[in-house]
Amino acid sequence: MNLPSGAPVKTGIDVASVDFPALLHELLKKGFSGYLCIAVQGAGGIEEGTLLFDGKKISGGFYEYFKHNKILMGKDAWARVLNAAGAEQGVVDIYQLSSEQVELVLAFNEQAIWVPSEKELRELKTASFSPALEEQAKGMRKEEKEDLLKKYKLAGVGEPRKAEAGGAAGAVAGAAGAEEAFSALMEKKPGAKQ
Repeated sequence: MNLPSGAPVKTGIDVASVDFPALLHELLKKGFSGYLCIAVQGAGGIEEGTLLFDGKKISGGFYEYFKHNKILMGKDAWARVLNAAGAEQGVVDIYQLSSEQVELVLAFNEQAIWVPSEKELRELKTASFSPALEEQAKGMRKEEKEDLLKKYKLAGVGEPRKAEAGGAAGAVAGAAGAEEAFSALMEKKPGAKQ
């Protein structure tokens, strides 16, 4: 995920030594604008979660499984960041951004927008790290592809269609090209932080 580099506030914080809920509450209380990254070793490799802060609220998040080239956003990312906070090995980094920079990140990544409720923040707890969420994320790829095809009205692309009256036997010409373009989009690797 591409993010502005921002000004480092704290870096290299040992995830096992930090009280994660207290850290989040402290950032919210201070009206922090920027992002918090947490990187841990999961069952399949490195995992990284990012929470975006815009003043006195968490405004969105990302979670990436590098081995599986998988990025989850919004509420799905929130659950995984909390899971990562329970890891025994990992680091937390905090970078300050302007409110405008946070808004720009969210404008280009609308799926990442998610604001936890007051109740979710009050009852915030971290347990021990579980690799089960990684297994769940691995199975999401096929469902996402089908949902995106429907969203862009490409459902059924690549499936044979009956020829319609009026010589429309070539009506599916180009469907293979659309499928290839979609596959390339799904396989595109996100850039590293800048």
